[in-house]
Amino acid sequence: MRDIESPEDLHRLVDAFYSKAKNDKMLGPIFHRFVDDWEPHIRKVASFWEATLFSTGSYRGNPMALHQKVDETLSHSLEQSHFNKWVKIWNEITDSMFAGTKADMIKQRASNIANIMFIKIYQARTK
Repeated sequence: MRDIESPEDLHRLVDAFYSKAKNDKMLGPIFHRFVDDWEPHIRKVASFWEATLFSTGSYRGNPMALHQKVDETLSHSLEQSHFNKWVKIWNEITDSMFAGTKADMIKQRASNIANIMFIKIYQARTK
């Protein structure tokens, strides 16, 4: 198995992730509520990971603000279990497709981002 090497690899990874996550009992209903058109969403998320993994500066957006809006809109709050499930699926898909330094890096960064997002969402909720 080879490492993540290109934007195309990231697009394939993100697409495979959402193929599984949008059918997950916990995450699927949330994704389906907020994502109407999957291909633009997948391209945007792949662009985020391209900027994160390859330092391209290609991503434009504020994922923290988007996730805070999701949390505020839901009838139930996003919990640590939602982020843990996201990371679990992300790591499973990554491991099924890639192996190497970049694959390890993207899994570690995903975990870090998920933890930071949950903390910030929780803090915003308790203000």
